[in-house]
Amino acid sequence: MQNPGCISMAKPSDKASHLPRLRPKEKQGDRRTTWTELLNDLVFTVIIGQLAQRLQKDMTGSAFGQFLLLYVPIWWLWNGETHYSTRFDNERDVIHRLLVSLQLVGLIVLAASIPNALESGSKTYALTYATVRIILLIEYARAWYYVPEARPYIRHIATGFGISVLLWIGSVFVSIPYRYVLWGIGLLIELTTPLTPTGGQLHRQFPPDVRHLPERYGLFTLLVLGQSVTGTTQGLISSGLAFIPLLTAVLGGIVIIGLWWAYFDRLDDDAVRQVSEGGTARLYAAWLYLHLPLTVALTLIGVGLSYVIQASAQADLTASARWLLVGSVTAYLLTEAGISLTTLKAGPPHASFIRGMSVRGGVAIILLVVGLFWPFNAVWLMGFTATLIVGLILSDYFAPEPPGSEERINQEADTGGVESDAER
Repeated sequence: MQNPGCISMAKPSDKASHLPRLRPKEKQGDRRTTWTELLNDLVFTVIIGQLAQRLQKDMTGSAFGQFLLLYVPIWWLWNGETHYSTRFDNERDVIHRLLVSLQLVGLIVLAASIPNALESGSKTYALTYATVRIILLIEYARAWYYVPEARPYIRHIATGFGISVLLWIGSVFVSIPYRYVLWGIGLLIELTTPLTPTGGQLHRQFPPDVRHLPERYGLFTLLVLGQSVTGTTQGLISSGLAFIPLLTAVLGGIVIIGLWWAYFDRLDDDAVRQVSEGGTARLYAAWLYLHLPLTVALTLIGVGLSYVIQASAQADLTASARWLLVGSVTAYLLTEAGISLTTLKAGPPHASFIRGMSVRGGVAIILLVVGLFWPFNAVWLMGFTATLIVGLILSDYFAPEPPGSEERINQEADTGGVESDAER
């Protein structure tokens, strides 16, 4: 991954250098995450931290459902701005920077509404979500004006998002639980807008910037992984730094490092590169949406680590804490296996990807079966989990070295593996 701190500032040449432009067409040169995008990510990290704290207070099934109801819109807000930026962002565009600043103010309000977002703060949550979306639609309106060739894509996205905004605003005029029903319908419209046949065609016609999008998802995944560090720290503080909780926290740290290693040592971006070269949009869509359960699992891992570390000084581990840790790590590994599958399908088969996918799936199944049904206490459960994760990392390390994604996609194209329009 590229270092987001090493940002090259282009020299202004004319007025067009300060306006939205179609970035994926600029094949040459590097493109890195901007400071504005990093600031945006930090605010989203605060929101996710608030969601994790909300779940820590209540681990019942209904509380988990509420967590998902609030989490998915937040993740999709981040996606909306990211997918605008990967296609049209211009760091020298002052109007864009001002609009993003307005979004950040809205996101701060959204973060403050999370503790009561399904109670007294539900209207604030809904109106703030709609406001942030409206600002994004204003950004798309500017791109519509300045990038005429992208108008079919912008029209498609703006239609789905615009209908959703109306539902979110309308939800404040109905009572609970119908308010949440409108949220769900609006969110479903947004989530499925890129998945329609027209959406798939437009993704191939106006693909994301492969120099930019995988790094954006990687950085966001890294920031969400930070919630696991926060959860480990909170659990250790609450335990009073006794020896057994300290040992459990060390094992938890090994798990965190292993999960980081498993994702970033082999950043699977072949599906993004394939659609940017005119290939199928299906694998790209799978790669994109699989990052939702991935980040949900990482957030839950942080909550689970906190509970397990606090419980390590006790004789028994509660069923809810066991389920939370084992289930979230299992979900993370299975999602990683799914992302590896998109890489495997995007180019010629390679032993490294087959092995990576198989080992992740196998480790997930072993952890789920043994972790849930063997009577481990907290420290032994953490030790067992850490051992499995270390085994996964060793398997990746000793696997055959795969070719780069660009080389694999070119090989696939040379052998006629890229699907025709009729197959997409």
